[in-house]
Amino acid sequence: MNKNLILTIAKIIFVLLVVYFGNMIFENYYKSLEKNYTVGVLGEKYRIPNQGSRINFHFTYWGEKFHSDNFIGSNEISKGQVTYLIEVPIKDIKKSRILWDYPVPDTLKAPYEGWDEIPEFLKKQELFD
Repeated sequence: MNKNLILTIAKIIFVLLVVYFGNMIFENYYKSLEKNYTVGVLGEKYRIPNQGSRINFHFTYWGEKFHSDNFIGSNEISKGQVTYLIEVPIKDIKKSRILWDYPVPDTLKAPYEGWDEIPEFLKKQELFD
């Protein structure tokens, strides 16, 4: 095999491993953060070239309005569904995420300080409880 080809393949593998383990480290860090939950409203969808679709959203937490965005990924947004539960890291609010599995009614309002955990009335019922 050509030496340049082997070097190129090694670089690609290295970059993929760095991205994979970097993401794993970030996800572990994110899971360790203390979080609250509130209700957020979806905004405009947009696409970043070569990176996929994202969506803006906003939410109110401790009386202050915040704006953020998330990747949509493979999540389906139901037509007319604009409010979802938002996971808010207390010490890093900019890293808030939409919880796609928790669409909420437009009329639901979160407490001023948010919920400490996902409210029982929103949790999905598991089969064979």
